[in-house]
Amino acid sequence: MRLPFTANPHERQLIPDGRFTGPMPWVMAIMLFLSLIAAAAALALAQSARQGSESLSRQATVQILETDADARVAQQREVASLLRKQPGITAATLVPESEARALLEPWLGDIASDSGIPVPALVEVEFSNAPDAARLQSIKRDLSRIAPSVRIDGNAQWLKPWFDLIASMLWLALAIVLLLLFATGATVALAVRGALNTHKGTIEIMHMMGGTDLQVARLFQRRVALDSLFGGVLGLALAVVVILSLGERVAALEPGLLAGASVPLYGWLLLLFIPVAVTGLSMAMARWTVLSALKKML
Repeated sequence: MRLPFTANPHERQLIPDGRFTGPMPWVMAIMLFLSLIAAAAALALAQSARQGSESLSRQATVQILETDADARVAQQREVASLLRKQPGITAATLVPESEARALLEPWLGDIASDSGIPVPALVEVEFSNAPDAARLQSIKRDLSRIAPSVRIDGNAQWLKPWFDLIASMLWLALAIVLLLLFATGATVALAVRGALNTHKGTIEIMHMMGGTDLQVARLFQRRVALDSLFGGVLGLALAVVVILSLGERVAALEPGLLAGASVPLYGWLLLLFIPVAVTGLSMAMARWTVLSALKKML
């Protein structure tokens, strides 16, 4: 069975391929490279958001703002003990005072290590499921009986702007990919129309000899398919190098919101599918452009 981009040896002489010397393959490579980078960024951000929503959103921090040091320590232990008995809480970890002071050093500097300055006693809480505001408020009421100055902050509350930003960037990346695909289709249409004008005499002779519009379209499909495959392979190779290079730098970051920003396995499969899909789109665009133009020419 003959593939859409194959042709007989004598047909190949009718419209030469140019051996990738024209701008078309390189434009396709640039388009594919940008599309793959945008798609990879979207997939990595989605992976980061998914991991963050699964782990960080299930955590909360309890603060005890008692000024008396001995009372603060006692309340911290009682609060942790009560939290461990609460349903839906898998862990309640006491944060040492030294760690709490270390968290304040970026804002207070060396003064944060002064033992004369009181710092809140902290308890890190992990839930089995992400708690909502009502759940946190209920826990706060229970804890206030032990520590009147207690506060509880869920990570999901301050992570919401981050997740909103991720969602916006995902939509932006999707829009960029769609725009690049549209630009690729427009580039194919312009290139095919230019080639039609260049080989107009050859096409007229083919029609005089009994050639059909579909035969002519197949010749241009083959040319566009080869250019698209070459550009797709080149763009994919460059994109993979960039993605892996950036992935190493992201992996070197301290654990945080971007620590899980990596392209998952299904993402790599999708990236491999994009050049194939673009080749199919280019062939379809070439076929439509040729058939539409020939109807106007004849």
